[in-house]
Amino acid sequence: MTQQPNKSSPTLVEVFTNFFRAATRPAVTIIFAAVIAQVVVDHIDAPQWFLALASGCILWWFGDRTVQHIKEKKGGTNAQT
Repeated sequence: MTQQPNKSSPTLVEVFTNFFRAATRPAVTIIFAAVIAQVVVDHIDAPQWFLALASGCILWWFGDRTVQHIKEKKGGTNAQT
């Protein structure tokens, strides 16, 4: 008889991963957005690979967040009906 892990309580690794992700995403997004703003406003010459990485990360993270909000909204109860 094998024991199955309890899905309701997260492991320490999952807790650390979620905390690390929650802390780094905003910081990295702000840094990327600030650099992109300086490139646009001050005409700073930034490497194309950096701009591609920054744009991709920002779009990916906001897209991921939007999808999560949509899933939560569809999965939750509808308060209007």
